[in-house]
Amino acid sequence: MNYIISTLVFGAIVWWFAVGPGRKAGDSLSPFMRKVAGLGAGALGILLGMKGRWDFAIVLVSLSAWLLGFRLPSMFDPIGNARRSQIRTAAMQVTIDLGSGAMEAQVLAGRFTGKTLSKIADSDLIPLAQELARIDPSGLNLILQDLDRRAPGWRQHVNVDPQAGARDPRAASSEMREEEAYQVLGLEPGASEEAIRSAHRALIARLHPDKGGSTALAALVNRAKDVALASRR
Repeated sequence: MNYIISTLVFGAIVWWFAVGPGRKAGDSLSPFMRKVAGLGAGALGILLGMKGRWDFAIVLVSLSAWLLGFRLPSMFDPIGNARRSQIRTAAMQVTIDLGSGAMEAQVLAGRFTGKTLSKIADSDLIPLAQELARIDPSGLNLILQDLDRRAPGWRQHVNVDPQAGARDPRAASSEMREEEAYQVLGLEPGASEEAIRSAHRALIARLHPDKGGSTALAALVNRAKDVALASRR
């Protein structure tokens, strides 16, 4: 019984700091403090696990993973969830798993229709980029970081328009439909303001270019947040 009570109490604490109202306090920590706190929580969790206190250990290791930016398997991670964010353009669909942070892009039109970006051979990435530059510049801007990583020098063969996202038909937040905004955030229509802000924070944290995201993706997520919050008012 003590194990159940302690797990519920510590799980509530982790939820409060990870996805609840206390998230702002966690986000305000400096990278150094997040690292120190994460390592401390992880070490304490391992120590308690070695002593047989798996109830405390699982929660503390999960908290450590969140602070350090890692993700545990969903069955062990009280912070994770199964929601998915979907961002569509004319020829691309980007799906982000909000629980694991995994991101995948699928081609919706053209020569590579139906293929996911991870399954397209490196040698075919330049032809893909050339085609997207013609039929879907906005979609091309969503996968710039992947192309830079897998096909260095591809920009010499493709005319990249950095302003394509700004001229996207949805560039003005008022022109993005409410249902589309909730889809981008991985939420059901009518979600609470806190849920909208929490989903936005989770997505933005995953969409930094260093983590495989892009400024174009981040701009769409910011736009979705504005539209969803406006619908609440």
